[in-house]
Formats: sequence, structure tokens, C-alpha cells
Amino acid sequence: MADLKELEKGFFDTLVVLKDVLTEMVVVGGWCPYLYAFHLWKKSVPEIPTTTDIDLGILETGNKRFESTVYDRLKSAGFALKRLYAEEETPVEFIYKKKALELKVEFITSFETSDDTLNRFLGRGLACNRIDAFELLLKETVMIPLKAGKETLNIRIPTPEIFLYHKGITFVMRSADFKRNKDLFYVYFILRFHPDRKKLLDALKMFKNDDYFHAFKQNIKEYLADISLPGYLILRPFLRTSMVEGDINTDIADTFSDFLKLL
Repeated sequence: MADLKELEKGFFDTLVVLKDVLTEMVVVGGWCPYLYAFHLWKKSVPEIPTTTDIDLGILETGNKRFESTVYDRLKSAGFALKRLYAEEETPVEFIYKKKALELKVEFITSFETSDDTLNRFLGRGLACNRIDAFELLLKETVMIPLKAGKETLNIRIPTPEIFLYHKGITFVMRSADFKRNKDLFYVYFILRFHPDRKKLLDALKMFKNDDYFHAFKQNIKEYLADISLPGYLILRPFLRTSMVEGDINTDIADTFSDFLKLL
């Protein structure tokens, strides 16, 4: 597994290639906790599980025209192409490759995003997954400056509050246990390290009338309402590198206690 500096380089290089269209995207997925900690909150945190994907959410662009599609930009920059299906030329995904480092660049959007956006902005051959509840991540965002080599990029990310809410809704739907586990850790991570606990909890209260809130509430309670539930076992391996084994359960309980009371 590459170290964080190598992964950062691939992540930054990819954003620089897309710098002229970053306003139409939201950085999502495993890079968000990193961006929250080091670039939004600017605080020291224990090691964050790294990711070998770069996940970019696509905003609605409608019939707006672009000088180059995202497909063209990545292809021109020398990113590797990979077919999703061996027997079909499209759709394809791009991979950032440098020496032994490979980072898959994935595009995601909601079921509300038009086909025009995918065709005119991304390009007809580029894979883009539509995910349930993903519109939440596209509607509540914040812009942050990111220094990438000689470039200063303004990138859009979901607010930490909506990122936590979305992960709480969707972690149970993940196709693999390690993805589910990492997403649940991200819920813990934001609860544990958000610099304004009141702001976070007040934001979560505002979601109580949202259509997804029942699923959110049920998922969190089924995994973390008490120490006998699977959330504790899932979180323990992530926390062993930063705290004494005997303190882990207490830390998890303390992190979720007032949060569970508002559900």
C-alpha cells in the first residue's frame, strides 16, 4: 500500500488535470475525511484509512457546453484506460498510474442528474455510477482552497454534517464488508473530530424530516446502540493504532452517546 504522500501526489495531479471543470464536481468518498481534517478543520488527527480511489461527484450541468469533456481531459493527460467489460469498448474508467502507484478515478452522480450532463460534460464513453441518496452530497457543499504543487485549486466537498448523514444511510448497502466498515468509521471520525459538536448535532437534528432519516436512525441504532452490537467490533481495528485497547469501547460509547439521544 502506498503511503499518504504518494497518494496525495496522485490525488493532486488528477485535480490539476481537471482544474478548469472542478466547479462542476464534488470530491466525495474516502478523500473527504482527509480534506476535513487537514484542509477544512486544520487539526491533527490519528491516522485516517487511506483510499486508492478518487471519487468525484458530478453536479447537474444540463445543456451547458464544454471545450473538452472530462474523458478528453484525462485521456490527453495520459491516464490509463480500462474497459469495465472486456467484450465492450465502453464504458471505460481512467486510472492514474505512476511507477507502482495506481489510483482509479471514479465518477458518481444521483438518479436526478440528466443524461445531458453525462454526455456533454463527462463524455459518452465514461463510466458514471448513479447511487441512491447521492443527491444529498451534491446539495450541501463547501469550497476549500487546496495547494497542489504550484497550483491553488478551489475544490468543492460535501459539508462534514451531510457526509456523516449520507454514510449513516448507505454504509449498510456496501458491496463488501471492508467498504461498509470504512464508511462506518467515517461516521465515527466526523463525530469524534468535528471541531464544533453543537453545530454538528444541530445539523443532524435538521434532517429529522428528511425522507432518509428513518433509515439513518435505524442503521446507527442497529450497529451502535450498545456495546453488544456489531458496530463496536467493526470500529475496534481502526482505533487500535491510536489508543489503548482497554479504552476503545469507552471512547466509542462516549463519541456516540449524545448523538444516539437525538435519534
